[in-house]
Amino acid sequence: MKSKGYTVIELLAVVTILVTVTGIIAALITQTLRGSSRTNITNQVSQSGNYIASVLTNTIITAEDVIAINGETISDCTQNPTGSSIEFLISERRGSVIYACENDSISSNSASLQDEDSAAVSLIDTSKLKIDTSSPSACYFTCRQASNDPYTPPVIEFGFTLTQDLTDALYDSRDSAPFSTSVLMRSYAPK
Repeated sequence: MKSKGYTVIELLAVVTILVTVTGIIAALITQTLRGSSRTNITNQVSQSGNYIASVLTNTIITAEDVIAINGETISDCTQNPTGSSIEFLISERRGSVIYACENDSISSNSASLQDEDSAAVSLIDTSKLKIDTSSPSACYFTCRQASNDPYTPPVIEFGFTLTQDLTDALYDSRDSAPFSTSVLMRSYAPK
């Protein structure tokens, strides 16, 4: 007499196949979501870093002079001073602007061009990103100029490393990127 049901072995084989297929699909979905999250984080870090670089570049191009580096007044850049802050003279009418690597950010006092009591504001969303300010070489500004000619336009070099600042994020979902460039002061007008 033939039975019309399934044997235990046949049921176990089907369950094993279903569990294996489900595990593979779950792994693929998890990997896809991690990759998507990683891409979003990389884009956020890249866009924010490029934004900071463009703000600094635009200021350098239009500034008339470098006033101070690290809070120390300078007359020219022939000694190639370097520091974690830099002050530019935008114009006699508009005043100056200071950029500083501090409190895990690059801050600007550009709001103080209109109001002397304005505090420095960060160029990034510090709840999500931070600038590495752990050492003087991690976030810097350098002013370079020919040593024998203080009237040539200086070249301002700056660099920083931008990192995602999520303490609860998984290691593989964090990102960090270095940014650096050199910009010629096109509107340089030494006093």
